[in-house]
Amino acid sequence: MKQIFKKTILAAAIAGLSNYAVAGEVINDTIKYSTEGLKTLAPDAEKTIESLAYELGANYIASDEITITFSPAGSLSSFDADGYIIAEGDVEGDSITFSLLSQTDDSVTFRVTAVTDNYDTTDTEVDFGAALLNVSSILADDVSVTYSSIKAGSDAAFDEGFEGSNTGVLTSTASQISAITVTDKFDEVIDVDSGRTQFEFSGEDSMTFEIENDTSLEDSAAFTNTYVEIEIQTIEDGEDLSFLSLNGEADYDDGVLYVDYSGAVTTDTITVDVNPGSHTSLVAQAFSVSAEYFDGEADEEGEDTFSAGEDVPAGEWTLNGNVVNIPYMPFAPGISQILYVTNSGDFDGGVYVTAYDEDGTEYDLGMVATAGASSVTKITAQVKDALAAEGFEKGKLSIDVTVNAPDGDITVQAAYNIGSDRGFVITDQYKKSDTYEMMP
Repeated sequence: MKQIFKKTILAAAIAGLSNYAVAGEVINDTIKYSTEGLKTLAPDAEKTIESLAYELGANYIASDEITITFSPAGSLSSFDADGYIIAEGDVEGDSITFSLLSQTDDSVTFRVTAVTDNYDTTDTEVDFGAALLNVSSILADDVSVTYSSIKAGSDAAFDEGFEGSNTGVLTSTASQISAITVTDKFDEVIDVDSGRTQFEFSGEDSMTFEIENDTSLEDSAAFTNTYVEIEIQTIEDGEDLSFLSLNGEADYDDGVLYVDYSGAVTTDTITVDVNPGSHTSLVAQAFSVSAEYFDGEADEEGEDTFSAGEDVPAGEWTLNGNVVNIPYMPFAPGISQILYVTNSGDFDGGVYVTAYDEDGTEYDLGMVATAGASSVTKITAQVKDALAAEGFEKGKLSIDVTVNAPDGDITVQAAYNIGSDRGFVITDQYKKSDTYEMMP
């Protein structure tokens, strides 16, 4: 037989009120499990709630029944209870005895078999035994328990007063690892005057990531490895970055740098070192980072890996290219535009265009063309098509043209035709140079 919990003293606020009704109350605190920890277990694994503790909210007599129902359906694997359960009162000799009456897949029912004479069972705390729950059910949803009581010889419900709660959540789950965040992004500028062989400000760049690992959760996973992947999206065509030197162990494969850590790493600063002698030229890049944890205690299904976030923006490398502003360019039916970029240097350069209309609306058109080395590139159609794709077809614009090439190598020519008349636009290059030749 099992004996646990003595009857509590009534609160002073209700002392002496013999007809004061309260409801039974679930005493169990919710156990919050690690989602990752449970997933490393076998599919048919179980977790035990050691004692189902309930405070009676009414005066029970012999043959009253109390049913404990588990939700969702199928969450109860088995129930471990003695044939008789005795809960004692504050006064020596006072007790209430329950016997196990029946059990289904989702519930157990007890019947009161004995109550000490003149013993009011209200506020008595009872341990009804241990419940074994299916791990699969715990992972699927919160598992709750509900106590319901009926009077002896009838179906009349009782112990359902307005205070307390006869339903409680036994288990819940939470992810042990948070999504990866980037607190310090890659942000270097590639120096076009160096032939794109080095950064403008230093020889290295860094990115710092953070991941939370909440080991306070029940059955938290003990991760044995952390994998961080830095994906590189090339903004312009160029060589790969396999030549880069990284702190720590890293492998490069098809646009991704893989960093492997031992244990559960939650933060690190990854530094990229550029050696000018090991490559021909750097290109503009955008970076994103992904991470996953590996639990070494793999089951027969294979290794257990858990994502800590995918494709989180981690910064970019830009180029300190030439920027020319075209202060005025009209667009309307009957008006045609003339836009040329001349590159007199030895390096190709991506041409990026940003436009602003009379209302201040910005149209970031991205890279519209490549200005080849020692060549003239017409960008009229590309700019017009890109503007149309952004919903702009008529009005006046100010246009910034950025070319990733040394400043002295780039010239931008701008004009427009209205019928047989041509209007030449003076760009801000006039302020930078005494010599400027218009494209006919």
